[in-house]
Amino acid sequence: MTEPGETVRLGLAGIAVSTDPDRVLDVVFDGRRVWSFRADQAGTPRAADTGDGPEWWVPWPKQLAQHLKGVAEVVIRDQERTVLATEELHFGSSDERVRIEDRMGRPLIMDSKGRLSLPFEGNEDATGALLGAAHAVLGVLEDAGLEGFLAYGTLLGAVRGGAFIGHDNDVDLGYISERSQPVDVVRESLRLERRLVRAGMEVERYSGAGVKVFVYDDSGIRRGLDVFGGFWDGGLLAFLGEIHAPFRREWLLPRSTVTLEGEEFPAPAEPERLLELMYGPGWRIPDPTFVFDPGTAARERLSRWFRGVRDRRNQWDAWYHAAKLQRPFIKPHHVARLLHRAEPAGCTVVDVGCGRGQDMAFLASERHPTIGLDYSLYATDYHLERSALHGWPLRAELVNFLELRQVLGWGARLAREIEGPRAVLARHFVDSTSRRGREGLFRFSSMVLRGGGRLYLEFFASEDPREAEPDDLVWEVDHRDVAEDAIALGGTIEETTWFEPNWFELPWRTSEWDPKPRGCRMTITWA
Repeated sequence: MTEPGETVRLGLAGIAVSTDPDRVLDVVFDGRRVWSFRADQAGTPRAADTGDGPEWWVPWPKQLAQHLKGVAEVVIRDQERTVLATEELHFGSSDERVRIEDRMGRPLIMDSKGRLSLPFEGNEDATGALLGAAHAVLGVLEDAGLEGFLAYGTLLGAVRGGAFIGHDNDVDLGYISERSQPVDVVRESLRLERRLVRAGMEVERYSGAGVKVFVYDDSGIRRGLDVFGGFWDGGLLAFLGEIHAPFRREWLLPRSTVTLEGEEFPAPAEPERLLELMYGPGWRIPDPTFVFDPGTAARERLSRWFRGVRDRRNQWDAWYHAAKLQRPFIKPHHVARLLHRAEPAGCTVVDVGCGRGQDMAFLASERHPTIGLDYSLYATDYHLERSALHGWPLRAELVNFLELRQVLGWGARLAREIEGPRAVLARHFVDSTSRRGREGLFRFSSMVLRGGGRLYLEFFASEDPREAEPDDLVWEVDHRDVAEDAIALGGTIEETTWFEPNWFELPWRTSEWDPKPRGCRMTITWA
């Protein structure tokens, strides 16, 4: 119940809360829960406008705010469904009801990572496909001599209620290797990945001991099934995502079974022990705001062992996860048109950092065989489907230019695969990566373009670059440093030009920069 002095006030810009800041509150739009938050996690303290004492100001999350257009009855309630505030809000000029949906009209919620996602709740089509995929992946693990089990949110839902957690959106499996050295755990995981691919599964590797299997549910939504690896580091359990803590072997093996959506699955010997390690002693109490935070020591150790180089990968995934749910961009950027006009008909184009995909789709529509490469491919589905419908020569691949193994592997592969004229396009790549990533691009281009073809760069540049903010995905670089790195890896700067970007050419909130950034275009060749 509401205590004296507790108030929650709703507004067009956010929510003012003067109650226990650790209290979990639900935000309900027109009868549907869309977001849950704790004020001390999602907001900042401030003096109350009413003069009644301190309060917390919680702005609407950026991804959610993009959907707040129209009218909605907004209710704030606690976990006991006690209503703390209710108000009819009118966002913008539209008189339509607010629709927090993806472009296919499917309901979205804010997950605990601050992303709009398609939850299990209200999407029953996901259940059958994911259960079948989980059984299939566990079978591949068994064939590889690995004893798999449900983990994280999937195990939590099974033990707590025998069902998927409504606000969850993927499936988690795990296994513990008998290997004792991280390098051997990685080699074993690579062998497992090859087994999964041979079994006909679509697999993405995101760490040395972790892979994601993509599953398409009955309504065509692509969902993730994460397979987390681990091993015994003496008396400590080292387990991805972020566990490196004392644990007893008999709490894991021999395995027990649990029931999930009416079907039996393997689980740790004492699943409650693992759940307490993952979620703390309050794991039995539902908390849609929970974010696993094991501390920096475990994260840093596991990153050194297994994650390689993933600079800003989570931020890119979050950005493009949101972008895929919005109206897709179709108009190509000017540099893509410049490339099309400069290169011969049928020239193969490799679009590095293809982003949302409008440039690679445009080039493919002009009959340039096009290959999109990116660190995160969340937002490319629309243009890949559009190209397949029209028969345009387009495909996309996940490539990390921060990892030398991938740079050399894909460079050799495409150098051998591409016949005839070729070009590489990299729009806002060198100004969104480290020097290591920039050198990866130039090594790759030297292999693909050796003997003919151009690299087309576009980036924000200044001789005195402004400092990048922690959440920036793109920033300014010194064009002289870019040229120097390219020349050091055998490149020849063919042309450098400057332009003033218009609103369409200013991505990633850079339209707010003052002064506005300058655009630089550079073409580079390799003899």
